[in-house]
Amino acid sequence: MWTRPDFPQWSLPALEAAKCAELQGPEAFERIHFGLFRAFFCEGVNIGRVEEVIEVARRAELDMDRFLSDYQGGGQRNRVLEEHVQAIQRYRVRAIPTVVIGEAPPIVGAVPLREYERLLARLLG
Repeated sequence: MWTRPDFPQWSLPALEAAKCAELQGPEAFERIHFGLFRAFFCEGVNIGRVEEVIEVARRAELDMDRFLSDYQGGGQRNRVLEEHVQAIQRYRVRAIPTVVIGEAPPIVGAVPLREYERLLARLLG
């Protein structure tokens, strides 16, 4: 699936970009959020490289002056790292994906859709 020699070693640049876009409102966040997923999973974009993440932000039609100011200022990195710590401490996230729904134990790893359906049926029933 990945044809480039530089598979991303982390996603911090993409996560910071999403936080910066969120400062422009929920619609901007949605555009970059789905844009980053599409870029990585469908287009082979290295979301660990700042310059490639900035191009995804351009395609998401953000206010680029504001985005670049926020992104290059690094102010959102602490938010990303704080949420990471919270995910570990509060929700016991140790793997990706981990899905937390309500007070049920988390679903860890790539599981069949049926597992989610069972959990939701139990929670709603």
